Amino acid sequence: METNFRSTTRGLKLVKTKYMGLVEFETEYIPDWFLEEVLSRLPLKCVFRLKCVSKQWLSFISAPSFVNLYISRVSLSHKPQPWTVLSHRLHVKGTKFCPDPPLMLDYMLSADESDLIEYPIFSRYLYLPLPQRSSWRERYDIVAVSDGLVLYGRIVFMENSINHMTDYHLYNPITLQCVALPPPFLCFRFVSTGFLTQIEGGTLKNYKVVRFGCQLWERHNLEFEIFCSETGSWRSVVVHSDQAIQIAWLRMPFSFSGMLHWIDRWLGIVACDPCRDSNQCRIIGLPSDIDKQCNNYKNNGLYSLCNVHQGRLRYFEVSLAPSDPFGFSGFSLWVLDDYDSATWSLLHRAKVTDILFDDILTSQGLTGSCPAPLAFHPFDGNIVCLSLGAYIVTYNAKTLKLEAHGNPVATEYFYESTGWLSWYAQVPPRLAFLYVLPPWPVSIPKYLSTGKKEDGV
Repeated sequence: METNFRSTTRGLKLVKTKYMGLVEFETEYIPDWFLEEVLSRLPLKCVFRLKCVSKQWLSFISAPSFVNLYISRVSLSHKPQPWTVLSHRLHVKGTKFCPDPPLMLDYMLSADESDLIEYPIFSRYLYLPLPQRSSWRERYDIVAVSDGLVLYGRIVFMENSINHMTDYHLYNPITLQCVALPPPFLCFRFVSTGFLTQIEGGTLKNYKVVRFGCQLWERHNLEFEIFCSETGSWRSVVVHSDQAIQIAWLRMPFSFSGMLHWIDRWLGIVACDPCRDSNQCRIIGLPSDIDKQCNNYKNNGLYSLCNVHQGRLRYFEVSLAPSDPFGFSGFSLWVLDDYDSATWSLLHRAKVTDILFDDILTSQGLTGSCPAPLAFHPFDGNIVCLSLGAYIVTYNAKTLKLEAHGNPVATEYFYESTGWLSWYAQVPPRLAFLYVLPPWPVSIPKYLSTGKKEDGV
């Protein structure tokens, strides 16, 4: 027995049988309203596969209106997006640097509920396949990450202790779109690179790359080289500061309120917007009770982390005062209450004697080492990711636990600006970036391509 319910306005007939309900349409095409209701509720990878069904489906799924609807529904679901910590050799098996064939970032699209249960903190460590070096005097590094897009470049180790960053590429690790930028003109001994993107409806509208030439000494005139996608070229800008600036160049800049922010060794946060030709910098003082050793000439910001977390600025530091037999004395975390008045509140402070090291860190004798912060957990305000010895670890301010994740990092050699080969048995903070999978893969339109667009890296 069956009962028919017919909708004359939408051409829909719902057929109910004893065991199931069937939907029939009066025309040969499925109406857009029905596609919208069904496709917007499917997993992203499933939606992309359905582009192959027909031209109608391809056109519908690619339309900005559907993309905006899908993104809004994902945001309203309050389900955390998969995320990872990216470095030039991190991969899915853990944090080990090695050339083994790994799973690509595409794995993040396939993560199911069991993965989130098994790995409640990390969505897995994954690998970004950067080009292989052709000489020991060069290296490819990730430079910045923004809105699911990765900026990487090639460092050439030159004479006179100069590292020249060149061959910048804008790369989408999900769609494998890659755009080569024209080579920059200026050669800085130390360069700190900012990356600004504007996304609308899942499409990249424009982007800017800002190269800041860092010096070992204080100076009032700050040199920038800026690439704008609208012009497709680099231009140099000099910004004057009333106060002498000395950037802690081991920390990459971050974007907040449309401006780029750097950490100064003594003054605090330097906010600058060289893209708008504003010939000024703003200084935002850090909390008065920070450990000033973290950002000094010796440490260069290695043991502090300042970045945006859920719309607010946070500052985390590893206190370096000796506390035998430990390699540090504790952790502190502040939040910026008011951006204009630069007022901070202390959220958390813990002595190292109160921190609970897990069995792995204790058995490896790492309680005597000093961790370097990498990133704030994107969704849990209590958790900070750090590099400790040969492990990536997380610190939970609520439980006071310091836990190791993944496999140990294998020794990796880097040719430093000093002209010496140095090795690290940890992930250097300047080479590690938080990557959150966007709710919809960002497409890079052809008019933003400044060179030959490749199918992959």
